Amino acid sequence: MIRAPIVVALLCALAAGLAACGGRGRVPQVTIEPLTPTPGASAAGAQTGGKPAAPPATATAAPAPGEPAPLATVDSAPEPPTATSTAGPPDSGRWIDVDVTDFRVRLMDGATVLRAIAPVAVGAQVDTGAYESTQTGLFHVYNKTADLQYDAPYRTYIRDWVGFDIDRANGFHSFLLDKDGQVVDASTGRVSNGCIRTGDPDAIYAFAEIGMPVYVHR
Repeated sequence: MIRAPIVVALLCALAAGLAACGGRGRVPQVTIEPLTPTPGASAAGAQTGGKPAAPPATATAAPAPGEPAPLATVDSAPEPPTATSTAGPPDSGRWIDVDVTDFRVRLMDGATVLRAIAPVAVGAQVDTGAYESTQTGLFHVYNKTADLQYDAPYRTYIRDWVGFDIDRANGFHSFLLDKDGQVVDASTGRVSNGCIRTGDPDAIYAFAEIGMPVYVHR
């Protein structure tokens, strides 16, 4: 006859063996994933933004020989309007006037100038059609970001971004800043990569609304 203490010892040994071999008695291990940087964040903590290095690719694959071309698709949300080079300035409502000859921005209400900001920086290229050119024409504000942003392609920081030329990713923003938000380049005139830099970006940011007309002219 097997005594009770011996039975208990055998059962304990069997349970320990099952646990060691991955049986039902094994306690699952918890894996802790390493921390990774937040997408779009720079080393200094600012979100990446501003003007990208190059326009987004729009090329699509060509159909194989003998196959029909694919049908066009319609996005659920309409794209922001692009420039209308032959259109004149608005005659009513609020809008923003950009004079690339006088390096001046005017915040307008109809024909009334509410505030003039000068001098500003415009593109080193004007009306060349290049991605880094400031194009003239009638545009509309399509996005806004007030926070400090790291503009990676140009290795600088900016704030108070107001985008208006979606084809060239041009917009209004501050003078060039360091990681602490201090101005490091306040150059004006024909010096930018197409954007409009200003020492009063907060005024333009506060005035601008999504869809607001932006008239750029010589």
